[in-house]
Amino acid sequence: MASPLKDQTVAKKLVENLQTDLRGLSAEAKKKHPNIKEISEKIQLKLRTITAKNEGIIAGLIPASAEIVQPFVMGCDTKNPKIMQICLGGVQRLILHEAVSMTAADSVISMLWHLMESGQEELKVLQTAIILITTNSVVQHESLAKALVLCFRLHFTKDSTTINTAAATIKQLVSIVFERVLSEDRVKSQAPLEQMKLEELKIGSKTPPHSLQPCGGDAYLLFQDLCQLVNADQPFWLVGMTEMTRTFGLELLEAVLTSFPEIFHTHSEFSFLLKERVCPLVIKLFSPSLKYRQGLPPPPSPAPVEKPFYPIVMRLLRIVSSLIKKYYSLLTTECEIFLSLLVKFLDPEKPSWQRCLALEVLHKLSIQPELIRCFCQSYDMKQHSTKIFRDMVNGLGSYIQSQFMTTSTGQGSQSGNKAPDIQGTPPALVGGMPVGGGVTPQAAFMYRGMWIPLAVTVPQGQTKSMLLELLDRVDPPAVQDGYGMSLAFYSLLELNRSVQSIIEGETKDVTPEKNKPKAKKQITEEERKLQEELINSSWCGMLAAFSLLLDASTDESATEAVLKAMKTYANLCGQLEMTTPRDAFITALCKASLPPHYTLTVLNSQSIAQSAQKGHQRFASQDLQTQGSEAIERSQVVAVGSPLPTASLPVGAHQGPVMLTAKNIQCMRSLLSVAHCHGGILGTAWHLVLTTLQHLVWILGLKPSSGGTLKSSQNTTESSNAVITTAVMADLPVLSAMLSRLFESSQYLDDVALHHLIDALCKLSAESMELAFSNREPSLFAVAKLLETGLVNLSRVEVLWRPVTAHLLEVCAYKVLRFLINL
Repeated sequence: MASPLKDQTVAKKLVENLQTDLRGLSAEAKKKHPNIKEISEKIQLKLRTITAKNEGIIAGLIPASAEIVQPFVMGCDTKNPKIMQICLGGVQRLILHEAVSMTAADSVISMLWHLMESGQEELKVLQTAIILITTNSVVQHESLAKALVLCFRLHFTKDSTTINTAAATIKQLVSIVFERVLSEDRVKSQAPLEQMKLEELKIGSKTPPHSLQPCGGDAYLLFQDLCQLVNADQPFWLVGMTEMTRTFGLELLEAVLTSFPEIFHTHSEFSFLLKERVCPLVIKLFSPSLKYRQGLPPPPSPAPVEKPFYPIVMRLLRIVSSLIKKYYSLLTTECEIFLSLLVKFLDPEKPSWQRCLALEVLHKLSIQPELIRCFCQSYDMKQHSTKIFRDMVNGLGSYIQSQFMTTSTGQGSQSGNKAPDIQGTPPALVGGMPVGGGVTPQAAFMYRGMWIPLAVTVPQGQTKSMLLELLDRVDPPAVQDGYGMSLAFYSLLELNRSVQSIIEGETKDVTPEKNKPKAKKQITEEERKLQEELINSSWCGMLAAFSLLLDASTDESATEAVLKAMKTYANLCGQLEMTTPRDAFITALCKASLPPHYTLTVLNSQSIAQSAQKGHQRFASQDLQTQGSEAIERSQVVAVGSPLPTASLPVGAHQGPVMLTAKNIQCMRSLLSVAHCHGGILGTAWHLVLTTLQHLVWILGLKPSSGGTLKSSQNTTESSNAVITTAVMADLPVLSAMLSRLFESSQYLDDVALHHLIDALCKLSAESMELAFSNREPSLFAVAKLLETGLVNLSRVEVLWRPVTAHLLEVCAYKVLRFLINL
């Protein structure tokens, strides 16, 4: 805090400068404006009198400030440039030293108004207005409204510098008006306030609600008038407004909503404005976006459908984003409408820029688990409500699918079909590697001949908006190739993480050793229902989208992100004992690990996959030749082997060798990871996992050795006809070790989970015996892994003794026992 002595020094300096200004004004005005000369000299005398007194100089100046500013106000009326410069300088000195009373401030604003109307000193007028309102709170009520109006009027002049300065000034002034409310709320009001009268608020008035304190009343009237102006209605309080653009008004509304949520949550008068003014206004202004259908012929009516206007739609979506993120608890019903609109904006007939704007907002929402929880509780769990969370997930999945859809002409046809929002050209690839001079291929998705680059990278938990930030654009920008696909991809990943966060809380990756059997976290019945609804609302959409993305991915890191998301969902479903979605995700991982169109009855017979993957399924009959070659283009072939004969299929069902790609191996690692880290939740799905691993091991030529481990043959022999690339040859010992660790970790499974594992191995072994019985070479994978599992679980042999011995006795009944012994 400044010392009194220093304050006095500053005050004396102020008076000296004012005396200098008055002398200069007197000298300039003595010929043409003698009245100004006379009053200037009179004020000089008054200033000397105030300084001569012993009390604080500033305290003495404030009561006299209405007189002190008089010569300066009169000087500005002369329109003489030199005189106006002196006068505005003198007034600014008084304001900056907080030596102005309310009466003096009113005089200054009137002076600025006249200068604005006559087009004089526009930048100085703005400068004076802002320091007058920011320095202290002497400008209130009608004077504050007048000051704001004169700044608005200057914003719509012809000079670009003045326009830009006025825009910045208005934004700052609007912010100050609301900051005053926060300061006022921190001080307890002495005078009792009236109760809020809803009927009065509905009518609208230039008088503030009596239930608010003075600064709150000013902010209320300002916000009410901003809504009026954006709606093209006459303002109540901002009297004298002659012009207003909807875009600027929306920007101001958004700035207030984003920066001052506590005011709207604290005061019901402001929350009333949100519900009754802002939300209906936003819905009304969205109307062109809802009615417009790109590619359709114009309607026969004389009034054509208005096209969505980029600057308006973009600002409306910024407001919607703020309303959902910051005011959800006040606007549950309205947010249901906004979220439905966002999903609707993803429809293929919408312009690509509008779809991408909606995706940017959805991505902002997807990183907030608490919001996702609220959506599910308020909508998906309610009987007669829109399933918002489900629609969000399905909408993102449908958008991704639409990007791979092509019309016969490649362009939007008369029927309204639309070409995808990309124009990408794939690089030349041979065996998944780019052809050319050492160029690293861009991360991308490729499916049915469509190549879509992964245009942006968004770090986990962050948002990246491009179109929502282009406030200076009038025409919609050209959307970058693959931008929408990238946003939808990252939105799904974030929704996946949000669901995990809600169900598990903040968790780190675990290994079985660190995750020994422990008591399940006790949760309420209501929480349990919420978790189940989160999965029920989202798993079908997630599975369809991630299966397609996994199939289409040409980039290792993107593939890894998808695999991680699928593993997460499989684990969450398992934790909640939801076997249908769990098995659907496990089946998808298994299919992705196997060669393209590898016929495996146990996977294709899963009805769950058929019910889930409505949009994208990977069936052997679908585009066999095209997709088979695409799979090779998407990922390099790393192994060629023979298919494992299957008892359920006739001899020769698999013709010729099968090829494993680098992506297949990557998926195999993920499958091993699921079984290793989350074996306790697999239950009957162990059979799916082990069947897939058995086939992969066979194709890679891994054979059982002592103790049940699997070893690779370093050179192709009669026992192994696999052709393995050098890169994967080094990986085979690693995969073998991962397989061994998987069964070693069975010692950490509880008794029920161990039973499921043993049962799955016994089933596999029985299937192998059937093969041997029909004189086809069987896989000894199951027998080897039964041995490995038994050895690490000897400490609880009573758990596995009965099923294992029963199976071995059954095997002994086969006439092929000698065949097994010889092996």
